[in-house]
Amino acid sequence: MTADDATDPTLPARDAPALVEGYTLVADAWTGAGEPAGEFARDLRPTTDLVLGERTMRPTPYDAWDWRSPKVGWALVAREPEGLSRQELVELVDLPGDVRRLVEARGGRVFRYRPGTTHADWTLTDYTNGMQPFTPAAPAGAGADQLPMFLLIYGAPALVPWRIQFILNPVRYVGRLDLEGAALTRYVDALLGEWKDSAARWSSPVVWAVDHQVGEITTLMRDVVAQPIHDAFAGDHELRPTFLDGRSAPATIATLTAALAEHRPALVVSSSHGQTGPLGDLEAMRADLGKPVDHHHALLDPAALLEAWQPDGAVWFAQACCSAGADSPTAYEGLVAGDLAATLRRVAELGALCAPLPRALLGADKPLRAFVGHVEPTFNWTLEFPPNRAQLTDSLRRSLYERLFAGLPVGYSMEPHYDPIGSLLQAYRNAEKEYQVTFGDAARVPLETTLYNRITAHDRASTVILGDPTVAIPPPPARDGTAPLTTTGRS
Repeated sequence: MTADDATDPTLPARDAPALVEGYTLVADAWTGAGEPAGEFARDLRPTTDLVLGERTMRPTPYDAWDWRSPKVGWALVAREPEGLSRQELVELVDLPGDVRRLVEARGGRVFRYRPGTTHADWTLTDYTNGMQPFTPAAPAGAGADQLPMFLLIYGAPALVPWRIQFILNPVRYVGRLDLEGAALTRYVDALLGEWKDSAARWSSPVVWAVDHQVGEITTLMRDVVAQPIHDAFAGDHELRPTFLDGRSAPATIATLTAALAEHRPALVVSSSHGQTGPLGDLEAMRADLGKPVDHHHALLDPAALLEAWQPDGAVWFAQACCSAGADSPTAYEGLVAGDLAATLRRVAELGALCAPLPRALLGADKPLRAFVGHVEPTFNWTLEFPPNRAQLTDSLRRSLYERLFAGLPVGYSMEPHYDPIGSLLQAYRNAEKEYQVTFGDAARVPLETTLYNRITAHDRASTVILGDPTVAIPPPPARDGTAPLTTTGRS
């Protein structure tokens, strides 16, 4: 400090007291004998969140839906084939070139599914990092000792079983890609290109609801799935939804096809029966499994549909039996009887597989982004609570409208639908224990509660995503200029 500096009023005087150490501190209090005075404590660290000379350790906020974040992450799950060395597994020699280039482009990790181990009936192993997570409670993220939140299963359910997807659904955002050859190439090209030139219209969702109005499940599905979702769309001034309401006029394959071709929706919602016959011809049943059944019991033919309309980046939610595929054995063995039991056993003879409609749409010339549907059936029991007929489907409205239409990834968007699974399974176990110590007529209630919670939990877990779980429908900026939640590169 120079002599001139000593008189500069912006600088402290030479004899000014220290800022903290040795500073006499007084307060505007009066004790009756005088004002209390003191000094700062010698060690200030215990009194503050700040650590002197160090960075704060507060958690850094992040978007739970941003798969690119190291705290979220994306990875591939694939079958571990027999006979390959660790190095061959690391080099992905068994996987198609399109899958390898997807993993490389995303800088992702690969976890190998293997059935039958010492401490569990299946494991996931990352051979590159030497990591084998305890899956349900594994730490989340892209780190070497973590299991990413977004997981894409590659392969048919015969290679990586449906139950792996069911178990992961409540704790991760999971999709499945069961495509080969040119269909796989088209999907990966579109995914890596983020459907850049998609003509799908965010503002024009299409809802198609069959209602036979004869007291069967199509009426219930129309009322508790299709109608509430359409009403959410219709209440949004930015959307112009089309509702092909089977209560007003027959919901046919022709009207659905025409609406898709005209409106080019970014989201399709359908509710109908799903084909599970003829029971006497397994090959015919395999070819038509899960196809939507219209008012006149005609089936949606994927090839004919794709001649009139290309998905081109749309997402399809299908409320229909086996719309996503079948499993073997059926999860409902021993729980149902009559024609339903016979139908489920016969469908299970097909083995575990993906349904033909989503495979055709995901592998189309201009592919679908994602398909959300059911493995096996959904029951009227799980759509509304029988004692008071309370609807149990609001999670679908929240998933498809409040999240998906906000531009969030489909895997993250379906989280509200999976959230109740843990609670349902806990209630199932509690009722099971109560039943074991209850006798006579009183045992009926816990037995029925056990059954209800078990079936409802499985119904939600077996609602699956086909396609990559990171895909999102990018919304335009809001009319008030607000930017969408997602941006190019996060969809």
